[in-house]
Amino acid sequence: LKTDRYYTLHSTKAIASPYRTYAVTISAEGQESPITNMNVDMRKMELSWESSKNFSTYNCTIIKRDMEIIEKEVNSTLCTFPVDTPLHKGLFFIIEVPKTNISKKCTFLPGGMNGSAIENFSCVIYNVFLMNCTWQAGRDAPADTQYFLYWQNSR
Repeated sequence: LKTDRYYTLHSTKAIASPYRTYAVTISAEGQESPITNMNVDMRKMELSWESSKNFSTYNCTIIKRDMEIIEKEVNSTLCTFPVDTPLHKGLFFIIEVPKTNISKKCTFLPGGMNGSAIENFSCVIYNVFLMNCTWQAGRDAPADTQYFLYWQNSR
C-alpha cells in the first residue's frame, strides 16, 4: 500500500490485509444511512465520506484506542484529525447529522504492510531480573519502521 492513496472503509466487510476495517450503519427505523464510502487518507490525516442527501453540517467524532475523544462540527464531507494521532492502534469514527437519527460508525484497524512483521524474534531471561529481546525488521519494512515491545505481568 502507498501512503498517498485513499483506502475505502467498506461497510460490513473486511478489507484484505494490510488494513482491516469494519463499518456499522445506524439510522432511524432500520433505514440505510445516506452516509457511505468512508475513506481515510493516512498521509493527510483526513476522513471523508459521501452522502446521498445534502446536509449543511456533520458531527465528526474520532475515538482513539486510549478512549481520548476528538469531536468537531464540519460543513462538508471531510474531517481532519491531528497529525500526531497514532494510527497503529486503530481508530473508531462516528459521523452524525445533527438533529437527526442519521449516523455512520466505522472502526479502522491497521494490520501493517505485508512483509513488515518482525522476524527471528527471541527473548532470553537472565536471573529473573533482566530480559533481553532481539528481532530483525521485516524484509519489506520501510527504513523508518519502528517496532515496540510491551511487557505485561500475568496473574
